[in-house]
Amino acid sequence: MAVESLDIGSIKVYVLDDGIFTTDAGNLFGPNAKRAKIRGAMHPVLVSSGDALVLIDAGFGPELPDYLEGRYELKREESLADGLSEAGYSPEDVTHVVLSHLDADHVGWAIAPRSFPNATVYLQEAALEEARKMSEGDGRREAVPVVEKGIEEGWCELQEGNGEVVEGLRVEVRSGHSEGHQIFWIESGDDAALFTADLAPAKIWLNPDLIAGVDTDPEAARKNRIEVLTEAEEREAPVILYHEPGDFLVRIRREDDGFEGVPWEG
Repeated sequence: MAVESLDIGSIKVYVLDDGIFTTDAGNLFGPNAKRAKIRGAMHPVLVSSGDALVLIDAGFGPELPDYLEGRYELKREESLADGLSEAGYSPEDVTHVVLSHLDADHVGWAIAPRSFPNATVYLQEAALEEARKMSEGDGRREAVPVVEKGIEEGWCELQEGNGEVVEGLRVEVRSGHSEGHQIFWIESGDDAALFTADLAPAKIWLNPDLIAGVDTDPEAARKNRIEVLTEAEEREAPVILYHEPGDFLVRIRREDDGFEGVPWEG
C-alpha cells in the first residue's frame, strides 16, 4: 500500500499503514454482540513540521501481544516501519511520539519494544492513572510498567491537558473511550487536518449514538464526538480515521442522524 500524504499549509502529513486486525464483535461491542468478525486497520500518522518529525500512535508493534493471541488476528502486507521508510525516513529520524491513549493497538512500536531511539514519547497523565487501575491482563494495564520505566529513564513524558506538542500539532483531551484520550489537530495558517484516534476511529463510529463496549464513559464519548466532528465539518478539514480499512481519509458531512465520511479529494 502506497503511503498517503497531504500538505497542511507548510506541514507535511503522511498516513502510514500497520496492517489489519480481525476480532470478534463481542470484543468491542460487549458480550451481547453477535459473534461476527469485524476488521480494523491501523493508520499511524507522521507529521513533519519544521525540524520535528512526530509520530501519532504506533500500531501493535512487531507482533501481536501474547495476551491478545486467540482474540485477535493480525495480517500485514506492510508495517509502520515500511511506511516510514517509504516516506523517506528512518526510526532514528523521529523526534516525538505522541500516544492518544494506552490501548495495545496504539502503543506497540513506541514502547513494545521502544523503536524510535531519539524520540520522546508523550501521553496524558490521566491515561496512565486510569491504566494503573485496570485489572491484570488489560492492555492498558500491561503498558504501565514500560511507561513508568520510560519516565524514570527520561524518554517518556506526561502531559496535563490541552497544548501544542510542536508548532502546528495541537492536542485536545477528549475522554469517553478512555480517560486522558487525546485527539490531534494539525494546523498551519488557515489549513487544518484532524486525527480522531479512538473517539471516532472508523466510519461506523461517525454515528454519535454508537457506543463501544470498551468505552469507559459513553456519555462523554457521544458529547465529544459530536463536538469534534462538528468542528471538523465547519473547518472543512480532512479527518484521518485510524481504524478504517477503507476510506481512512474523509471529509465530514452532517446528516440528520449523525455524520457521514465522504472520501477526501483534496
